[in-house]
Amino acid sequence: MTVIPAQQRDKVSSYQNLRSLYEQNITVNSIAEHLDTCQLYDDANEIKNMMVAKDFDILGVEESGIVIGYVVREELQEGTCKNSYRRFSPTELVSESTSLLQTLYIFKEMERIFILEGNRITKVVTLADLQKQPVRMLLFGLISLLEMHLYRIINEYFPNDTWKQHLNSNRIKFAEDLYSLRKSKNEAIQLSDCLQICDKRDIVLNEDSLRERLGIENKTKGKQFFKKLEELRNNLAHSQDINTENSWNETFALIEQTENILEECEKIK
Repeated sequence: MTVIPAQQRDKVSSYQNLRSLYEQNITVNSIAEHLDTCQLYDDANEIKNMMVAKDFDILGVEESGIVIGYVVREELQEGTCKNSYRRFSPTELVSESTSLLQTLYIFKEMERIFILEGNRITKVVTLADLQKQPVRMLLFGLISLLEMHLYRIINEYFPNDTWKQHLNSNRIKFAEDLYSLRKSKNEAIQLSDCLQICDKRDIVLNEDSLRERLGIENKTKGKQFFKKLEELRNNLAHSQDINTENSWNETFALIEQTENILEECEKIK
């Protein structure tokens, strides 16, 4: 559950501000690895053995001091690396200033990307690098921001705790017990502060006009979305693989839908 201090209740950070933070300050460089290289005419078997020993999947290929392509370990054949190397595709190359958020969407179509620093290719990013902390920070931030927006919207849509109509008695009691506990500690809160993400989900999905405004097609799809979002949040919180339950493509689709809902939240003032 995201707890928002009372003095900040009506000051939820905008989605655009969060996006701007990641676009301007956290780039693909934060998760990139140095691209080790071999020479174009190196013996392929020797390079393959070296890659196995160092657990490299790919290696840059140099000619006359310039990285001109790369080899994939499983594709190395007899002879020299020239027989097996791939030239870079324009779609595999990104600027070092590419935002982390944009990088995630690039991986919807790519298995790896290479980083251009000036006019030189110096680094590489693979799917495995998307498990790193900067990506986790980004995703956890998006989920937390969505929770905060839902909190704000629920308070506006349902004054005087009228949101209770959309929850069962057990969920209401849970919120009320938590509220009493926190009030006993002199916390300046209201009952809606004690709603968990599953409660906010049910309130939003059961209020048709609100669900439609957020671009959620129906309750069934809404429940599927929030279930996957909770799984992702739990994986992030417990340092598990980001996509434990889903493929990367499903994870990218979930991130994109979260962004879309956040954009709709921004429109509800």
